[in-house]
Amino acid sequence: MAGVSDIVQMNYQNPHASMPLVIPVQVICNTPDDELFEHIRVNSARDLDWVGFRPAHDGVAIMCGGGPSLAEHLDEISYLWSAGGDIFAMNGASVFLGRNWIPVDYQVIADAKQETASLVDRGARAHLFASQVHPDTIDAIRATLRRPQLWHLHMEGMEDHFPAERRQRGGYALVGGGAAVGNSALCLAYVMGYRRFEVFGYDSSHRGEASHAYDQPMNRFIPVAEVEWGGRTYRSSVAMKAQAEKFQITGQALVQQGCTINVHGDGLLPAMWNTQAADLTERDKYRLMWRTDSYREVSPGADAVPTFLEVVKPDGLILDFGCGTGRAALALHEAGHDVLLIDFADNCRDEEAAGLPFLEWDLTRELPPRAPYGLCCDVMEHIPPESVDTVIRNIMGAARGCFFQISTVPDQFGAMLGTLLHLTVKPAWWWRAQFLGLGYRIAWSASDKTSCQFYVLNKEPD
Repeated sequence: MAGVSDIVQMNYQNPHASMPLVIPVQVICNTPDDELFEHIRVNSARDLDWVGFRPAHDGVAIMCGGGPSLAEHLDEISYLWSAGGDIFAMNGASVFLGRNWIPVDYQVIADAKQETASLVDRGARAHLFASQVHPDTIDAIRATLRRPQLWHLHMEGMEDHFPAERRQRGGYALVGGGAAVGNSALCLAYVMGYRRFEVFGYDSSHRGEASHAYDQPMNRFIPVAEVEWGGRTYRSSVAMKAQAEKFQITGQALVQQGCTINVHGDGLLPAMWNTQAADLTERDKYRLMWRTDSYREVSPGADAVPTFLEVVKPDGLILDFGCGTGRAALALHEAGHDVLLIDFADNCRDEEAAGLPFLEWDLTRELPPRAPYGLCCDVMEHIPPESVDTVIRNIMGAARGCFFQISTVPDQFGAMLGTLLHLTVKPAWWWRAQFLGLGYRIAWSASDKTSCQFYVLNKEPD
């Protein structure tokens, strides 16, 4: 069984959904696996209703997190509620809204820690608790003779812990969105039929020293760091930053399902969501993306270095076109090769690669350097179709031969900006035809389900 801290490519489709909701989920676990699944076993055995898929309707889900900006939008939240919207309040935000005379329709809690029971709001009209919460959380409301509804945060193997009779009966939903309660609550409301979301207090950042609109003692000692986005600096924790990044992916998946999501506030998460990709240059898009940890997690170019060395056998200067993190160039440098890194985003390189020679350059322009060898990994799929030929010519004009690795599948990270990053998604045969049609020779090639590789030469050997 996979641990709950794994990264899961989740493909879930509840009954009557028009298409699967595919969401990369990074679950940040604050509770050991054995405790988490014990909670699920205990809570699922209780005589409680489980949330199942409901048909789409015109209701408005007013999603209220506890971020500092929540306090600035109370009038707007109250107006939307009076107009017929339903308030979903996360954790302690429920009590805060009640103290400000705003009725809460659903308090949503997903955190498995025992201390989360202290956040239960007895004044909320209904309670939606994830089956993974500590049993004390459910006991805290059942002591008032109220009956919370259970929902199930999707994770591998969790259904094994349901009572056999409930498993066989079905009629329940597995809710996506990851461990951050605000993100999973979006998917929960979707399962409940809502298609319009008005989002408040999803800041994912501090305001001064305050992490919430109200005092939140359990968050008092969580470390924070500065995060840059769109020219502004935010103070955010690791979990908050992960929530902001994953919200973009979850939110865009819901938009593709026909949902409308309006995010209010001025924190990190609203800034990311409300960034209009159409107003950004291609360079600005990547400058923003390189500021996100998740985008920097993988470096396909580094994985391609052994193949490059085996196929090309370089013995001179290597130009790394679209170097990204610089991990591929660093591996080549450590193997004894001279490398020049080239990219149009000046913040792309890891700190370890910052000492290598670097040229900030747009590959759609003719390149000034010349070298016998080139490496271009996971770059060409990012080029707009109308510029592909120009970029190939510019690369091949700078290097006698170049090793290309090209992704042949759509990207997942562009959802953070509400746009695509893989602009030219084509099969291997299409790329082969491009190189040959421009007059170049393919000395070697390979492909698999997600990418293709070519060693392209300028001319026939003498």
